[in-house]
Amino acid sequence: MDRYLKLLQKGIIYFTLFIISLLLLLALADIFVKLYDGLISTPFREFIDLQYPQLIDLFLKIIIGVELLETIKGFLKDNILHVELVILVAIIAISRKVIVWGVSKSTSEEMFSLAAMLVALAVAYWVIKVSYQKKDRFKKHLKPMSVNGNSHGVNV
Repeated sequence: MDRYLKLLQKGIIYFTLFIISLLLLLALADIFVKLYDGLISTPFREFIDLQYPQLIDLFLKIIIGVELLETIKGFLKDNILHVELVILVAIIAISRKVIVWGVSKSTSEEMFSLAAMLVALAVAYWVIKVSYQKKDRFKKHLKPMSVNGNSHGVNV
């Protein structure tokens, strides 16, 4: 039963990778089509005013998709969900919302809530990075057991 569930999980993960990859390719094709149509059919100034924010939004969505692919690949490789990558995807998603979202369209409560989420995610990311650095420093100070019986394992 456990083997079946692991096989099912791997199948779902690979299917998810396929779907996300397909969506990323379609989004890239959409960017090229919009870029080509915008530059050919409209004056440059009008293209910048109208199409540029939409293209930036699409680019940022592609970046989020690529980060999701990295998260899923990391899960497949290590069979561990890397929280650091998940937080990075969330930071990119909220940053995308802030960049694309017009300030004039939003209320102050919405802006403060986005800012609070972004700060909370940045602090969480910082805490994870600091804890990884401390863990790595601790590992560097460990040494293997010596032949003479010294088993302290910590360089002093």
